[in-house]
Amino acid sequence: MRLGLPLLALLALLGLGAVADAQQLEFKRTILTGDERLSYRWRDHEQREFSTVFTLTRQVVRTAESSFRDFSLEAMWRVIEADMREEIDRSARGAWVTLRRSGNSIGWNIEARDQSTADVLGRRLTERLDASQAAYLARHLRRRVDERRIMVDFAGATRTLQEPMRPLARALGEDRGIASTDRARVAHALAFFQDIPYALLEDPSRQGGDFLPGPALLSQNRGDCDSKAVALAAVLRTYAPSRKLAIVTMPGHAILAVDLSPEPGDRQIHASGRVAGTSLVALEAAGPVLIPVGRVGPDTERLLGARDVQIWPLN
Repeated sequence: MRLGLPLLALLALLGLGAVADAQQLEFKRTILTGDERLSYRWRDHEQREFSTVFTLTRQVVRTAESSFRDFSLEAMWRVIEADMREEIDRSARGAWVTLRRSGNSIGWNIEARDQSTADVLGRRLTERLDASQAAYLARHLRRRVDERRIMVDFAGATRTLQEPMRPLARALGEDRGIASTDRARVAHALAFFQDIPYALLEDPSRQGGDFLPGPALLSQNRGDCDSKAVALAAVLRTYAPSRKLAIVTMPGHAILAVDLSPEPGDRQIHASGRVAGTSLVALEAAGPVLIPVGRVGPDTERLLGARDVQIWPLN
């Protein structure tokens, strides 16, 4: 997702003269037998320096990289079409089926000896189409929201990534000087992800392949707003496990929100549904500015005041 503002303008609009640009001082990636050792030296918004080191398995990283690299709507429909032809070979029983691929849809025409046979086969093809699409999307941490929209399955991705991201959560928990409050822990994890270089992952030719799962984000040391927000959420499920979390989407942008007790100046998100009545505080994970817990950039503030905002509970 794309959203940005020059640093000086952002600081002026936020009224945060002490806020700094992201301060990742050093990143090292060491390939070991079956593992990757990742080392970060970075500063938080209070200018405290940390060294965070942990290990991810190569398989975890490869799976995340494959999810990013291989997902596209075109690839999804190729897989679905192959599954549909397999179902036809297995279930046609003498019926003649013509598949029609048109853009992001597949239709069919059935010629059978009677209507009952055609109806049964039609139901099987519909079920196979739905199952094939759901399986492909789940493999790539996506879901269909409605007839027109496929998007990141924020809740499913957060659950799936919690265990692979646990080494980072443990490493952050070992850092010294962090107060034993959830707000302090959230602020510490937030600054870590803000320090990771921001990168636009959009590629229109891939039709939707712009979400980099957490292990790949850490290994490649880059990420955009929704990739960072979900990775942060996966870490907080371990690092601050009692907190409710939600992704907040708006045109071209996404942030995380957490149910911390608000402090003066905090940007609160008014939630409904599963998190109705919960006081959600905004977390602007994208960077490159080290914005404290509860603050957002001016573009985000403007978008939050518009109508096209959706809240996706994660737990």
